[in-house]
Amino acid sequence: MKKLFLTIGIAAISGMAFSQNAIDALTMSQTNPVLGTARYSGMAGAFNALGGNPSAIKDNPAALGVYRSSDLTFSPSMYINNDGDLKGALDNFAFVINLPSKKQKHGYITSSIGFNYNRLINFSRYTRNRGERVDFSLSDEFAKDGPGSLYYDKGVELGIINDNEGKSCFGGEEVIRKNTMMEKGHVGQWDIAYGLNISNLAYLGASLSFTTLEYKQTTMFEETTLPDEAFDRWYSDQVYYADGHGFNFRLGAIVRPIDEFRFGVSFETPTYYKITDYSDMQIDDDMGDPLKIDDSELRYSMRTPLKFKTGVGIVIGKNAMIGVDYQYENFKKLRLKYDDIYLDNETDVAETQMNAVHTLKLGGEVQVVDGFFLRAGLAYASAPMNDYDRDVAENTVNYRMISIPRESIFVTGGAGYKGEHFYCDLAYAFQNKKEILYNYLPIWHTDEPTKHDLKTRNIIATFGWRF
Repeated sequence: MKKLFLTIGIAAISGMAFSQNAIDALTMSQTNPVLGTARYSGMAGAFNALGGNPSAIKDNPAALGVYRSSDLTFSPSMYINNDGDLKGALDNFAFVINLPSKKQKHGYITSSIGFNYNRLINFSRYTRNRGERVDFSLSDEFAKDGPGSLYYDKGVELGIINDNEGKSCFGGEEVIRKNTMMEKGHVGQWDIAYGLNISNLAYLGASLSFTTLEYKQTTMFEETTLPDEAFDRWYSDQVYYADGHGFNFRLGAIVRPIDEFRFGVSFETPTYYKITDYSDMQIDDDMGDPLKIDDSELRYSMRTPLKFKTGVGIVIGKNAMIGVDYQYENFKKLRLKYDDIYLDNETDVAETQMNAVHTLKLGGEVQVVDGFFLRAGLAYASAPMNDYDRDVAENTVNYRMISIPRESIFVTGGAGYKGEHFYCDLAYAFQNKKEILYNYLPIWHTDEPTKHDLKTRNIIATFGWRF
């Protein structure tokens, strides 16, 4: 078996147009807007103006000002990816310490300090292209690089490129192409926050957040051809892995002019990440001995867009409430930096191909009998990126499967019980994310990307104690 390991993580810096780095950055920068405690998720995360929930702190730290008691909460979850795989996670853990005043009439009423963990997104997918017949080969692209280039020379050594003719050995034959993409990992965030209640009319808050990121993408590509008297096959396995840590800062306010109405607004700085990624490519034709090139790693910085959030809340006594939230983040401002130098190609991809994302969330809760609640919610996030222009897709080099995210729709629901001190909740959240899949870039002139729905499901339980 002859194999070759090709390190591609550094390619964007060495001059090749590996804009997948920008798309990887986009994938790792996106968050799930409804993920949190079961109560938060059951109402589609529409808590910017309502507050009083641990996961609301990640949207608006003024949510802490609404607390009138201390709180300890724990939210395990299960999530099911598009292929039906079931996995577990911890979506939220929080400890809120309430600091009431003695007067509790005007001015300073109470404040709270919160220590809060939220999982912002789970990466989990298994997407397969079971086989399609095409009249071109990825090795045609290797051959175009010409002698002296890494892919051409190793393709010759592997036997998929004819050096005498300077072209692919698969050229002119019908090829059956198969492709698979797998993702796993998550982004988590720890908040240290403080919220203040002033006269039960205004709530102010601030938080410092630390994020952790882990992302792994594995793609498997295979081509076979069936001429009259021979059978040829070659395939490649590529792994891209990134881990990092970052921080951001958040300010927020909630105003309650009357008991039934609340208005919330918050501002979140960009998250500044330090990331280390690893990338290698393995090509195999089931013949000979393996050939390897040593793996390497790349360290760089990533800056996500800032976020502006606002919302309104309607509270109907102790029986019902409704929240409506809006979030804005502009991915045109996504930036990658290596050795204190911004990557021009990735900046160009962000500025020309990416969009501002508008997220709308609507959620409601009603008390059906004393202590028992039902919840429901809807959320929509617009597309963070356009499809590639055809000329861009034909001139961008990236030899692994690419997923371009489009708009997402969330449908949620849940139920809960609240006693004098103990409470528990259960929620279900469904996400349908539209996307466009490329088998690889550059796209062949007769090839077309495919549209795909990536559907995931989350089941969240929350157990809490207020004291």
